[in-house]
Amino acid sequence: MDYSQMTIEEGIRAGGQFKTPQRVKQDEAYKMKLKRDENMNKERFTAFIDKECSRVFRTLSLELAGVLLNMFAYIEQGKSGAMKLHGKHMGVKELSKILRKSERKTKDYLSDLEALGYIEAEKEGRRKVYSVDTRLATRGEIVGKGYFTKLYIKRLRDALQVMTIQEAGLLFFMIPHMNTRAFVLCSNPYEMDIEKIVLWNREQLAEECGLSLVQVKRLTASLKKKQVLIEIGTHRSAIILSPELISRQTTKISVYEIGLILRNDVNGSEVSW
Repeated sequence: MDYSQMTIEEGIRAGGQFKTPQRVKQDEAYKMKLKRDENMNKERFTAFIDKECSRVFRTLSLELAGVLLNMFAYIEQGKSGAMKLHGKHMGVKELSKILRKSERKTKDYLSDLEALGYIEAEKEGRRKVYSVDTRLATRGEIVGKGYFTKLYIKRLRDALQVMTIQEAGLLFFMIPHMNTRAFVLCSNPYEMDIEKIVLWNREQLAEECGLSLVQVKRLTASLKKKQVLIEIGTHRSAIILSPELISRQTTKISVYEIGLILRNDVNGSEVSW
C-alpha cells in the first residue's frame, strides 16, 4: 500500500501512523538512549562463560582458579581481554596488590596460567602486561559460546578484597552450577521449573570439585560470613550464591520459592547438611 498517495486521514484509517517531525526526533532519541543503557549495562559486568570455565576448573588448583577469578574482575571493555586498573594495563606489580601476595608468588601463578593457555602476556616497555582468554570471560563483548553468568564488577571486586584465594577458587567452581532462576547450587543449573531443581549438599559439592569435605565445609562457612553465600533450610538446606554479586537474569528469587525447592519431590527427603 502506497501511503505517500494518501491524505493523513486516509492513511490512519488504513492502519498507518502519523508522526510529526518532532515525534520522529523523539523516537530516534529514545532508541539512542536504549542503546546507551544497553552498553552501560554491559560495562557493569564481566560475562563468565559457564561451560568453558567449568571445563578449565578441572585443570586448575583451587588457588589458580581464585587467581583467575580475580583477573576476571579487572578485564577492560572490548574483545582484547586485557586488564586495567586506574586506566593502566596490569602487570605483576598491580596483580600482586589485588591478590595480596608477593610479586614472586604472583609471578608463579601467572606463569602457570600462561602455560595452561588461559592468559597471555605481552611486553609493554620493560614490563609484561596480561590479558585473559576471552573464551573464558569478557566485558562488554560476548566472545564465548553458550550460557554465561554476569559477575557485577564493583561488587565482585569488593567481595574479592575480603576473600582468600582459595575461597575465590571455590566460588569460581560454583558459579556454573548456580541455578539460573533460583541462584541455588544444584545439579541442573539451567532448569527453570522449581519442582525439578535438584539441590547439591556439601558432600556432592566436595565430590564434584575434587576437594575434601572438611575443606568445603570450612570454605563455605567463611563465604557465608562474608555474605558471598546465603543458606536457607528446614529439614534440608539450600546454598545460594548472592544475587547482588552474580546473576543470569534480572528477577530475584523469593524465600517462598526457595521453600518450594526444598520441599519438591527430588529434595523432600530428610537430609541434613
